[in-house]
Amino acid sequence: MAKKITEIDYDLDNDIFFMSNGENVKASLDIGDFVLDVNSNNLVCGIEIMNASENLGINKNILKSIKKIKMSVNYRTNSVYVLLMISFNKNSKEVNVQIPLSLNLGHKTPQKEVLIYN
Repeated sequence: MAKKITEIDYDLDNDIFFMSNGENVKASLDIGDFVLDVNSNNLVCGIEIMNASENLGINKNILKSIKKIKMSVNYRTNSVYVLLMISFNKNSKEVNVQIPLSLNLGHKTPQKEVLIYN
């Protein structure tokens, strides 16, 4: 079952996008312009994207009006694969942004998790 994203925020002045499912954060992992928040089960519970308009390829004014977003996280033995599916008001357009990240969160078996905000 998908977990609910409880918070999304876009700081227009600093071009920082943030989303979270509201779980307590055990650790934050910096990977370039991306910060992944991890809960006590070593599952991603939030993401912060610096220089978001550039990294996501989405205009700043559109980023501040996001109405629907889905984040799919695939955990593999030595990596995490994040896919953001972002919908925004302008022409009901949907954009999929893939964020392949290589880090080991200690998962013994592959699994997938889905978080949704709408």
